[in-house]
Amino acid sequence: MNLTEFRQYFTPLINEFLETHLKEDINNKKIGQIMAYSVMAGGKRLRPLIYLATLKTLGHQIETSDLQTACGIELIHTYSLIHDDLPAMDNDDYRRGMPTSHKKWGEAEAILAGDALLPLGIQWIAEGSRNITEVEIITQAVGPNGMVGGQYLDIDSTNNSSVKDNNEFISQMEWLKTGCLLQACVEMAIAKVKEKNADKIAALKQFAYTFGRSYQIYDDLVDVVESSQEAGKATHKDEAEGKNNTLTLLGIDQSRQELIDLVNQGRSALKIFDEPILAQLFDLYQKVL
Repeated sequence: MNLTEFRQYFTPLINEFLETHLKEDINNKKIGQIMAYSVMAGGKRLRPLIYLATLKTLGHQIETSDLQTACGIELIHTYSLIHDDLPAMDNDDYRRGMPTSHKKWGEAEAILAGDALLPLGIQWIAEGSRNITEVEIITQAVGPNGMVGGQYLDIDSTNNSSVKDNNEFISQMEWLKTGCLLQACVEMAIAKVKEKNADKIAALKQFAYTFGRSYQIYDDLVDVVESSQEAGKATHKDEAEGKNNTLTLLGIDQSRQELIDLVNQGRSALKIFDEPILAQLFDLYQKVL
């Protein structure tokens, strides 16, 4: 099975689980509607697909409980998007081609929807995995030493000339705010199957690092090479708003080369596996190369 076939099979299952359980698991239908608005607005379902693809790469037979865990990851990712779009953060009006949650429902409602999606996502992961290690991995990845910490560094570095040339700071910020959650998807799958083979674990961790690090560079390049209509959100904002990132540090050409180098490292690490799905995820970046 290649990536296209994998996505065609599992994306509808992910969407069906999300839609069904956001209706069934939430007593107050209005807050459920507000939560579902952002979750069901589309998107690549990249993080749940990475979790499931890692399971498949390790020879695990994917079950409904694994789908619940994967969808829990998607809820947590969506919470982060809702809060990231708020006026106090990035102040974005559109996400995935639709009005952002606070534009559609109101700022207080958007905050509460994000607040609700985070614990519900952790609940789904706990129920689906029945594995405390997976819960520990995800909570560490999105907390103060992970995604939230990275978001704080992003805010702290905006219009901050003291860090604009600091490669170490920018790399740490981008890794925490984006890479940690992507890495967690892989590490949770390793924990699920209780993989013991050191070579396989090392290869998957190398993939997780290179994909997680490269994804933020890709996303920053999208900001300058795509229109708002193509990206489904506002573009050409980062430089105007004083954002510091790999792109502002290195420029377009060097950022593209950094992205290419990371892609090559990730693909090389995955050569020990017969399954091609994870390596084919790097094809996502072709639009900016």
